[in-house]
Amino acid sequence: MSKKYVRVCPQCQSSDTQPDLSADSYSKGLLNQWRCNNCGYTGLVFPEYPIEDFKKLKEKK
Repeated sequence: MSKKYVRVCPQCQSSDTQPDLSADSYSKGLLNQWRCNNCGYTGLVFPEYPIEDFKKLKEKK
């Protein structure tokens, strides 16, 4: 069974993220940039965690 992963915002630790498809990103050539829908942070590095580990992390908070 393969693990499922979730991409997490490094700023607010939200899993509500998506690829940043804005015109600004495309014009800069940043085709792999991500955006957090919770805090608005955009960046290239959004770490991925196994879903089970992420759930445990959120329970501790």
